[in-house]
Amino acid sequence: MRVLFRAASLALLALCGCATPGAPAGTKEAAAHNRAPVKPLFTRADLLGRGASDLDNLLGPAALVRKEGRGEFRRYAFADCMLIIILYPDDSGSPIADHLDAAAKETGADKPDLDACLAKGPPSAS
Repeated sequence: MRVLFRAASLALLALCGCATPGAPAGTKEAAAHNRAPVKPLFTRADLLGRGASDLDNLLGPAALVRKEGRGEFRRYAFADCMLIIILYPDDSGSPIADHLDAAAKETGADKPDLDACLAKGPPSAS
């Protein structure tokens, strides 16, 4: 009888080891895991090369605009970060977005990933 009990226990343990890990069906975690990837709201290509008015029409008004020499610094408040866009004159002299960066919303916080920042967009878009 003991041998039969041990054999059944080992078989049960072996079957449990084959189960796939993950969230139980019907939970929020399971729903999030099974969702299709979300398309980013913005990509670098959506912004680079655009002028200030195009950027403001697309992103809303900049939280800060500062001219520095021939360049222009523009900061936009996004959902999880501050988006920094630097405009420099192109060959015709028109200022266009030439450089993008992401900054933390709070002093001392880790620098956010630019692509993740762009993907979420401004607070009104999320």
